Amino acid sequence: MPEIRVVSERCVACGDCVSLCPQSGSDVALPVLVLAENGQVEVADPRGCICCFTCVEFCRSAAIMITGALPAAEGQPDVYPTRPVSRII
Repeated sequence: MPEIRVVSERCVACGDCVSLCPQSGSDVALPVLVLAENGQVEVADPRGCICCFTCVEFCRSAAIMITGALPAAEGQPDVYPTRPVSRII
């Protein structure tokens, strides 16, 4: 199971990660990420994470980290290639 961490000092509470995550949102029974009442993004249920890294890729403040994810199967293309970060918005 991956370990998902949201660095609260970096999080700008934009909610992009929650809206873009295929395993989060209002239509998911056990969402991985939720926007808490205090405005910060929190990890609700990491067991539902499929390690697509969409939240990491689109986090404008680089506040989400996923560790312990299994590598892609051999011969499987990299669906979400990493992009270089030139600046933090």
